[in-house]
Amino acid sequence: MLSISQNMKSGKIEIVDAPAPSCKKNGVVIKTHFSLVSMGTESMKVENGKMNLLDKAWAKPEQVKQVLDTVKQLGLEAAYRKVMNKLDSMTPLGYAMSGVVVETGSNVSHLKIGDRVAAGGGNYATHAEFNYVPENLCVKISDKVDLKHASMATVAAIAIQGLRQANLQFGETIGIIGMGLIGQLMLQIARASGLRVMAIDIAEERVKLSLAHGANAGSVPSRDNAIESAMALTDGFGLDAVFLTSGTKSNQPIDLAPKIIRDRGRLVDIGITKMDIPWQPYYDKEMNIYMSRSYGPGRYDPLYEEHSIDYPISYVRFTEQRNMKTFTDMLEDKKIDVDYIISQTMDFSKSADFYNSIGESKSKYLSVVFSYNPASELKRSFDFKKPESNAKVKIGVVGSGNFAKTMLFPELQKENDLEFYSLSTATGLSAEDSRRKFGFSKISTNADEVINDKDVNLLMILTRHSSHASNIIKGLKACKFVYCEKPPALSEEELKDIIEARKNSSGDIFIGYNRRFSQAIIKMKSAFKNIEQPKHLYYRINAGYMEKTNWYNDIEEGNRVIGEAGHFIDTALFLIDKKPVRVTGIFTGSARKDMKTKDNMNIILEFEDGSVADILYFTFGDKSLPKEFIEMSSSMQSCILNNFKNLTLYRNNSKSKISLSNSGKGHKEEMHILSEIIKGKEANPFTMDYIYLVSMIAFKAIESADKGVKIEL
Repeated sequence: MLSISQNMKSGKIEIVDAPAPSCKKNGVVIKTHFSLVSMGTESMKVENGKMNLLDKAWAKPEQVKQVLDTVKQLGLEAAYRKVMNKLDSMTPLGYAMSGVVVETGSNVSHLKIGDRVAAGGGNYATHAEFNYVPENLCVKISDKVDLKHASMATVAAIAIQGLRQANLQFGETIGIIGMGLIGQLMLQIARASGLRVMAIDIAEERVKLSLAHGANAGSVPSRDNAIESAMALTDGFGLDAVFLTSGTKSNQPIDLAPKIIRDRGRLVDIGITKMDIPWQPYYDKEMNIYMSRSYGPGRYDPLYEEHSIDYPISYVRFTEQRNMKTFTDMLEDKKIDVDYIISQTMDFSKSADFYNSIGESKSKYLSVVFSYNPASELKRSFDFKKPESNAKVKIGVVGSGNFAKTMLFPELQKENDLEFYSLSTATGLSAEDSRRKFGFSKISTNADEVINDKDVNLLMILTRHSSHASNIIKGLKACKFVYCEKPPALSEEELKDIIEARKNSSGDIFIGYNRRFSQAIIKMKSAFKNIEQPKHLYYRINAGYMEKTNWYNDIEEGNRVIGEAGHFIDTALFLIDKKPVRVTGIFTGSARKDMKTKDNMNIILEFEDGSVADILYFTFGDKSLPKEFIEMSSSMQSCILNNFKNLTLYRNNSKSKISLSNSGKGHKEEMHILSEIIKGKEANPFTMDYIYLVSMIAFKAIESADKGVKIEL
């Protein structure tokens, strides 16, 4: 499958041959016939990619702050790796396309193979021969609609949503400032809806184009008197609404708007426009200012976009999908003229050259449409033949996100007798990116191919949480040694299924509880090795707030306590090294009100010898507070570990710092031990009984908090 990609570090743009995407249950795979280049949006992304690192930082100061926060939490080396990997990766371009459905997910109910569709969405409807798109981001179109025109549906939905935000009535008069792609689409849709339109742009040729295709009036502000034109068009009252569809750092559109809008009129911002609102003119006219968010209701809601859970039409009449449908209905009814908006149709094979010169052509074209080879075939596996390797460890990987590429793979690269052999990811571009960085021999978007590959003797499951258990079970059935990031399971039922699979397998399982392998934790445990008295452990985790749109908060991914608590439970069990006998869970903060998230919890573990571990996990702490803090005490002795950077021992009425040559959280040591286990030089520290215990403590802590009782283990 051919796909266009950009490296955000170097700015390099190229056509990449990569495996076609897998089909998930809530969407479809589409064979692309046409994809639309949104000149303004995409030229901006391309130009940003070509900036040097300093210019990138100046352009997005909010992301620089995020990087600094990451440095505080992870340290400079890990933060640098994380940022550089994200920049030095292949990212897709495009977000609007049309084509034919070639595969459907199990939950899809309104689309079938062979349906003609328009589709949208960043990272979904990309410039590629095949795309996976969730059902709610697709709209079925009839044979009466030209697929080339339908490729504009996503951008047209942006224009439609902007019009809806102004609550317009039939017969009103509007102004559009910025007659690029969105402005021209808005002009056509507004005219078809019975509105009168004044077209405003700094480029005379775009105003002339607008007048030739339905605008009632036009103005080039630097040359014409836009105020007179607006008043002449509206009998002196002024425009009912003005829409900002331009991308500019100038405040001129904001200054112009109140001069051409009527009393109590509306201003809607759709583009990326500087908005330094002058108080007096906006106050004098009691103007209403609206922001229009992309395609419409549903945008940025993972339940709607990823899980295809629709909004009831009785409460939300027009969603992003219904906005797209509004446009394709207009195309079918021949209510609008859009052919002139497509400046050029270009074969996709020329897309890299086009993007590399897009800065020169962005003012030349309103839009460009790529057309695709109708003979392209869906291929999900690539085998890059290499000389036979004598490596003792051949790694097969399912999932390759930023964590894997920054924290795990670089450490495994340092090990001897090890080969990155086979990789599967949901998107082919991600697989190809990892192949280039780590030298995988095989890449695909079919996880089963990796799991069942007879040459793989270390299977690493690095996907989202919801697929951990099923992939572990498949790996054990294939008799593999399975490494899986935490958690192994999201429920007791999944955990029992893993146990059953392990009983009948010659394979084994290792969970990524890395902290126990860190130098800091080993030295902390060593400080108490001769003490037999009960211990008290306090472990505070300032986990940090995550937006509801983050995949960690997805309804199918469990909750953050299940997802992360295994790390801290394992560390507590490792340090105290006694049998836990009961657990108490207490919800704190927002978790008391929002029982679905359960993101904030106090887990109290009691041990057979009287030791107690108090694990406090919360998401509402200040970002400047270090993420992890451990304090352990027993027999008039205490030891404090501050965020894996500083270890201090308090004993005999004095304190001393314990030297740490490595301030990491154990990923390096964990990957070394994992490699040694596969080579037969180390024993697996995680028995199935132990993995079961750690997971059950997390499950029972939540049950305890729900019921308000202690639970025996």
